[in-house]
Amino acid sequence: MKKRKKNKNKNKKKSASLSGIHSSVNAFNVHSKVTDLFKQIEKMDKLTENFEERIQDIEVHVNLLTRLLTTLCIEKFGMRVGVLKRLIKRIEKEVIRDSQILHLEALYKLPLSSEKKGPNPSPPSKNDPWEEIS
Repeated sequence: MKKRKKNKNKNKKKSASLSGIHSSVNAFNVHSKVTDLFKQIEKMDKLTENFEERIQDIEVHVNLLTRLLTTLCIEKFGMRVGVLKRLIKRIEKEVIRDSQILHLEALYKLPLSSEKKGPNPSPPSKNDPWEEIS
């Protein structure tokens, strides 16, 4: 019986030393992957900061262009403020419609309707079904 116990102890020692090697290799792999992930996170953080700065610049630019266009319409083209407001509301509704159509086309993966567009139809009627959707 003593011989059997010694053999078992030897097998345990061998397996323990092998598992120690495997665990150190696994730990090294995990550590290297974690450091790679941290590097990627730092890169993404820098990109996010750059995008936020660009978005702010674009917002300022759009605001300036809006003011310029409004000034041109009122002062140079002689539009009344009420007419300009109605025009803006109509454009907003058309943009909402177009975005909804693009969204539905993306969902169903249909070809873009811009290729099929002809002349613009007459202004929408008062009983427009799109009003209820948007």
